[in-house]
Amino acid sequence: MGYLAKRKFKEREHFLVTGLVFLIPILTLSGTLGRSLNWRLDYLGEFKMQTAGISFALFLWCLFKQSWGKMFVFLICALLNLVLMASHLQLIQKKSDLPEDSHFFSILYQNMKESENHLDDIRRLMENTETDLVMWTNVPVDVYRHLEDLTGSYHLQNQTQDTTGKMKLIFSRTPGIDRGETLGENSLWVSRVVETRKLTILLSFFDDPWNEKSYEKTKQEVFALADFVRSRDEPVVLIGDLKASAWSWLLNDLESYAGLKPQERLPVSGKDLPFYARRPTDHIYTHPGIGTVSIEAQDLLGTGHNAITAVFKIAPLRKEIEFFELQPILDAEELLQPPT
Repeated sequence: MGYLAKRKFKEREHFLVTGLVFLIPILTLSGTLGRSLNWRLDYLGEFKMQTAGISFALFLWCLFKQSWGKMFVFLICALLNLVLMASHLQLIQKKSDLPEDSHFFSILYQNMKESENHLDDIRRLMENTETDLVMWTNVPVDVYRHLEDLTGSYHLQNQTQDTTGKMKLIFSRTPGIDRGETLGENSLWVSRVVETRKLTILLSFFDDPWNEKSYEKTKQEVFALADFVRSRDEPVVLIGDLKASAWSWLLNDLESYAGLKPQERLPVSGKDLPFYARRPTDHIYTHPGIGTVSIEAQDLLGTGHNAITAVFKIAPLRKEIEFFELQPILDAEELLQPPT
């Protein structure tokens, strides 16, 4: 009986591992090459972190079992998924080439979902933070009603007129120079001056796009957001929860059309999902020429979402050579004389 049970276990193990040898490469390629064909394939590609982890675990199992062919298949799948993530999340930190006299500014971003029972923590956070801007999404109505008692030295700069618990708010100690909303009201923005540079700071939050109808709608909203970024005559910083990973086809227009680039590997802020379903859907995109000094995720409110603190730097605006400075200081007759 023990022999038969052991044999059946080995047979099941063989069929399972053999099936995964075919399944995982198919899922990896489908979620990468087919992401622009169908929203289901794009959603399949969202889970590259999980696929890489499973592939590496199976690699170790096959190494232990000395199944060399299957071991190499799983190793290639793990490395391929890591490379696909690294191409967007910049897992290898590049040294900044911005000048030493760059301007610095900082942003605290927080998803405020389920924060209505943490008013004291919010007040303490706003009194102790030193960032230049504070940006909230998913603000509950009860939190909004107590803003005057919660914001400390910060002043409200912009908000969405939304009373359904998905309000977005932007705070700062000093006033900006302009503000507004993008089409679809998924994003709001403020324009500010940092030392010698003028910037647009965008705060975005999208609803869950992962069904056929919502996906097409969100794709149009992402294009509208990218079109807004493209229309600005100043550098843009975009931060928020876009409900998709950086490698998703859903967000492709932010890079290919708007010219933005994702900044570093942003920590997964959401803790309200089980580990196997978590993806890096919180993002920081910037125009070239804006770099991040640091990005930290901390549980500051005790809710289902960490706060993200990011410090940025941008090169100062150099004085351009004026046209009159290029005019000759000698008259024409003297210029035509041979040099002495």
